[in-house]
Amino acid sequence: MFGLFKSEPYQDPQLGELRRSSGHWKSSIVLAPSGQFRLSLAGNRQAPHPRAIELAREIRERFPSLVLQIQDGLFEHYLPYKEAVEAGEQTGSPCPQIASDSAVWSYVKPAHVLIEPLKGQWRVEVAFTTEWDVEHTVAAIFSDWEFIELNGSVRGL
Repeated sequence: MFGLFKSEPYQDPQLGELRRSSGHWKSSIVLAPSGQFRLSLAGNRQAPHPRAIELAREIRERFPSLVLQIQDGLFEHYLPYKEAVEAGEQTGSPCPQIASDSAVWSYVKPAHVLIEPLKGQWRVEVAFTTEWDVEHTVAAIFSDWEFIELNGSVRGL
């Protein structure tokens, strides 16, 4: 009975096969130099939204130009944890010693890329797990490829 309502997989020539789950079209995507992320695209029951597909295709080429903004945001997110540990506070996470913004990459892992509209604007969320904040997924959010914010607590996919 429930198979009648299941969406057929969507095949994209560049992104590969996407399957609908929990209201989004899902797959994975490799973004050099960070690695493999889970990919989640907005769409209807028949297919991912054309704009979501377009942005997912673009991110592979654009990601290297976004890395410095993401790196700066991640380091800014890290600094309060470092300061708390130095002040003798417990952060609930191990806190590595990271000397510079470019060194954050050794302490983060790719989590997901979420592409969906929010209040009429398409946004791309590039999320990471971090060694200094194990309780949250941290994401750089872009709209029209402009950096909006680094959100220190996004939902996991």
